[in-house]
Amino acid sequence: MTSPKTPEQLSAAIESLVASYVNEVRRAASEAVERALRQSVVSSAPADGRHKPPAPKRAPTQRRSAEELGELGERLYGLVRAQPGASIVTFADALGVSVRTLQRPMARLKAQERVRSGGQRNLMRYYPAVVGAAASPD
Repeated sequence: MTSPKTPEQLSAAIESLVASYVNEVRRAASEAVERALRQSVVSSAPADGRHKPPAPKRAPTQRRSAEELGELGERLYGLVRAQPGASIVTFADALGVSVRTLQRPMARLKAQERVRSGGQRNLMRYYPAVVGAAASPD
C-alpha cells in the first residue's frame, strides 16, 4: 500500500480501514453469539415451562456410636494437651479428619471442662483446662 498524498486519500484509507475492522468485529460477534446459542440449546431446560426433576436425595449418613465419639474425644484431648493453643484445623489435620467431625467431640470436652478455648470463630484456640490441685496456688 502506498502512502496517501492528499487529505482525501488519507480520509478514504482511514474509512476503508475502519470499515474492514467493523466488519471483522461483526463477524466475530456473530460467531460468538451462534456458539453461545448452540451451547444454551443443548444445556438449557425445555422452553415449555417444565422444570427439571428434583435431585435425588442423599442417603442419611450413619451416626457415630458413643464409643467412637469417646475414642475420638480422647485422641483429640491428647492433641490439645500436646499442642496447647492450636486451632481445630491443626487438630483435624493431625487426626486426618474434617473439622466438622471434631466439632461434637470438642464440644463434649468443653462441657466436661477438660478443654477451654480462647478467641473467636476462625481464631479460636484450645487449651487443656486447669484442674483441681493444679489450680490451687499452694
